[in-house]
Amino acid sequence: MRSVHRSMRRNCRQLTVVGLILALLAILTPTQGQATERLIFGHVLDDSTAHHRTIMWAAGEIEQALKGRYKLEVIPRGQIGTTDLQVIEGFHGGTAHMGYLSFGHLVDLFPPLSIGAGPFVFRDFEHWKAFRDSSLFKELVQEFESKTGLKVLGLAYYGQRHVTTKQPLTGPDSLKGLPIRVPSQPPLILTFRALGAKPVPIPFKETYQALKEGIVEAQENPLPAIKTMRFYEQTPVINLTAHNTDAQLVLMDGRRWQSISPQDQAMLKSVFSEAARRVTDEVRSEELALQQELVQAGATINPIDRVPLMAQLQSFHRRGYFPWSGSLYDRIQALR
Repeated sequence: MRSVHRSMRRNCRQLTVVGLILALLAILTPTQGQATERLIFGHVLDDSTAHHRTIMWAAGEIEQALKGRYKLEVIPRGQIGTTDLQVIEGFHGGTAHMGYLSFGHLVDLFPPLSIGAGPFVFRDFEHWKAFRDSSLFKELVQEFESKTGLKVLGLAYYGQRHVTTKQPLTGPDSLKGLPIRVPSQPPLILTFRALGAKPVPIPFKETYQALKEGIVEAQENPLPAIKTMRFYEQTPVINLTAHNTDAQLVLMDGRRWQSISPQDQAMLKSVFSEAARRVTDEVRSEELALQQELVQAGATINPIDRVPLMAQLQSFHRRGYFPWSGSLYDRIQALR
C-alpha cells in the first residue's frame, strides 16, 4: 500500500511540473487556434533604401517582442500601389495595413499638414528637426488623426530634394518652360508652376525611362533616390536647389490600430518611433556623403544660389496659392 501511495505522489509531482510547463508555454506562445495576425506594410521604394531596411528591422523586433502574435509583412517596390497614396487607399480593402505617406499627398486628406511639402518651408535639416519635435507638429498630427481616422506612428526623413538637368540651372529664368518630372503631389506641381517650369507628374518607377525618352528634361528628388535610380545618367547636372525638405509619415489603418491591445500598441509605438529615427539618421548621413560619391559616378554638382528661388516663391505662401495658411507658414518660420 505504501508503494502505491509513493507512486501516486510521484505521479502528482510529475503532473504538477508538466502543468507548469504547459502554463508557461501558453504565456510565451500564441494559444492553440490563435493564428498569428498579419500587419502588411506596403511602400514604393527599392529594397536597397534605408526606408525598406529599417522596416525589415522593425519586422524582426515585432516578431520577437510580441511573441509571434503579430507578423509584419513588408511589400516594397510599388507591388501594391505605385504611389504612397495608392498604398494608403489599400487600407480600405485590406491589401495593406501600414505604409509611408509623403506630406505632398496630404492635400485632400488634411491640407494644413501638406505644408511639409512646401517650397523652402524649412531653412535646413536642423529647422526640419525643430518642426518634427515641436508642439506644432504634434498639434497638426492630432488634428490629422481626428479627421482621417489614421494613426501616425512616426515621421521618417526622406531628404532634401534637388533638381537634376542636362545643363546647369543659373537661376529662376533657367526654369522657364522646363519640362520636369514631379511626383503626383499638388504642392510640388504648384511649386514648379510658380517657378515657370512645366511639371509633369510621372510615377517614380517610370521616371528614368521618361528622362531617357525625352518626355521630360529634368526631375527632382533627394540625393539617395538620385543615386539609387541612377537619374544622374540621363540628367548629369545635380542642382542643389534644396527646394523641399521631404519626409514621410509612418501610418497605420485606424481600425486595425484600434483592434490591437493597449499593451501591444505601446510596443508597436516604440518600435516604429525608433524605426523612423533610424531612417532619419541613415538618410541624413547618406545624403551628406553622396555629393562626392555622385561626382565620382560622373555627375556634376551645381551649388546654385537658392536666394532668388526663395524670393520668387515666398509670397505664394500668403496669397492662398498653396493649400495652407500664411499664418501656419509663419509659425513654422518662427521655430528655432
